[in-house]
Parts: sequence; C-alpha cells; structure tokens
Amino acid sequence: MFRRAGGNFYARDKITGRSQSLGTSDRTQAKQLLAARNQAAAQPQLNRTMAKAYLSAKSPDLLTRTWADVMEHYSVTGVESTRKRKATAFRSRPFSHLLGLTLMDTEAAHLLAVLEHERAGNSAHHYLRRLHNYALHLGWLLMPVMADAAWPEVRKRKFTAITEEEHRRIVDREHNLERKLYYEMLWETGGAQSDIASLHADQVDLENETIRFRRRKLAGKESGGESLLRIGPSLKKLLLQLPKEGYLFPSVNSWNSNTRSSEFCRRCRMLGIEGRSLHSYRYAWAQRARVAGMPEREAMNHLGHESRAIHAAYAGGATVATLPLEFYEAQKRKNVVQFTAAA
Repeated sequence: MFRRAGGNFYARDKITGRSQSLGTSDRTQAKQLLAARNQAAAQPQLNRTMAKAYLSAKSPDLLTRTWADVMEHYSVTGVESTRKRKATAFRSRPFSHLLGLTLMDTEAAHLLAVLEHERAGNSAHHYLRRLHNYALHLGWLLMPVMADAAWPEVRKRKFTAITEEEHRRIVDREHNLERKLYYEMLWETGGAQSDIASLHADQVDLENETIRFRRRKLAGKESGGESLLRIGPSLKKLLLQLPKEGYLFPSVNSWNSNTRSSEFCRRCRMLGIEGRSLHSYRYAWAQRARVAGMPEREAMNHLGHESRAIHAAYAGGATVATLPLEFYEAQKRKNVVQFTAAA
C-alpha cells in the first residue's frame, strides 16, 4: 500500500505491478481494504493448492497433463481425412497458446485467447470446443472450463448451391473430357467429391440400374455409410461414356481433395463465379429434390444424411412453389372409391 502526496491510498499488485486506488485517504480504512483484497486473492489459491494435494494422491497425472496431451490423443481418432484435419488445426497459431498449459491451471481466459486470435476462425472454435469436451469425457478435466452459454457464438459460414446455369457454364468451358464428365456426375448424383472421384466400374450395375458404394467419410464405422443409387436415364447416358473397367475417373481419383477443389475454384474464378465449391453440388441436388417434391426420407437416403437437421440445412435454400388446392382436391376425388348400395 502507498499514498500519493495528500491524496488517496493505493494498492499495488506484486505480481502484475498494477496499482489501483483504494478510494480513501484514511489510513485505517485503507489497511482494512488492503487486508480484504489480500484475503480474497489468497483464498482461491489456497483452495487450488489443497485440491492439487488431494488429486496428486489419487492420480499424479491429473496435475501434469497438458493440452498437448489431449491434442495427441484426440488427433488419432476418426478416419484418416479427419485425423489430418485435426492435426492441421492443432498446428495452427491460435492453439499455440495451449500447448504447454496444464489442464488443472486452465482458465476461461486461456480458451478465449485461442478464439480471439487474429487467425482463429470457425475451424479453431470447432476444434477447441471438441478438444475441451474430449478432455471432459476422458476425465482429465474435472469440470468444464467454460459453460456452454459462455462460449462465443460461431460465425456461421453460409454455403450456397450451384445453379444449373453456373454448372453449364463450367462444363462448357472445361476442355478436359474426364473433368467435364466428373462435374456432370456430381450434378446428377449430388455425391461427395471424394466418393464420386473414387467410383469403380465394379460398383456400377447397369443391368439392375444401381450404383453401390461406401461413403469414404464413414469408412471407419462398422455399420452404415453405404449408398445405393438408382440409375435414371440421364445418369445412364453419362455412365455409358465412362470406362467399363477400373476407376471411372482415374486421373481425378489420383488427386487429393485439395487439388480437386483448387482446380474447380480456378475454373470458377475464370468464369467470374463466386462462392461455389465442389460441395455446392450436394446443396444443389438437395434443393432440386425438394423443389421436385421428392419425399424427404428418400432424399436423405440418397445423400447419406442420417440427421433431418443436416438435410434441412442443405435443402433450405430451395424456393418451392406450392400446387393449388384444386390439384389436391382433384387427386382426392380421383382416389376415393365410390360404393353404391345393392338393390
């Protein structure tokens, strides 16, 4: 505690060096306020020290585990593509704030520092929250560092569907036949870029008019993830132009997802088309299905969506014109069977 000439008393924090007025020029009151501040600061630290003493007796690892340990364990879960995305996210600059920090000493300010980093986007928010929850599920965090309501709101990225006019412009400008047919296949099926790129002739049954494949995104799961598509006239016409043996798109399949995306984005830039990616074909297919009146469950099965909420996000941008009431009334009259009483 110190006093400036003829003014109020001040308290200086010995750790941070910051000074703050105690709001009084009376020495007795100032001493009481200073003692109260010291006691308030010492009690949480005492509680933390006692907690560490108890935990060290139960499991010494609880005191030494860092966020780097959590990242290491979490990064090896999921399929290969998911593991790569996790590893890339945790190598980014925002997460460098956590690497040497022990879980026991983590406060909300540490997590907020990651989210407020200049290079932190939705990806950092997504993986930080999952990392936090993963540590909770393992029992390495005894309680949440931040409650759900305290997490900042995610700046949602708006995905948009590619229009038929944009698709036609891209296909007409594409001189490579294989890539042209690949984009046509995405338009007809709404498949994920990796699933369509890796289609094999053995998965196509023209006799029974089906295409059967397993979603690459769900390859690590023991059940589910299998797609069975019916071949319509347009798709059949397209398949007849593709190889009858081996991969349908051998060159496209040899590229990784980033290369395929970069090539497509380059084509879009040349045509002045903005905000589109290969994933826009899935949004387009979902919205076309909704406009056509395809039952939601059937459209979900086609795209491999297990959640109605996810499917609604894909199909939500569609503009649907409802049929007049007279149409449904006429359908009802047509389907009602009239019975006449026997004479």
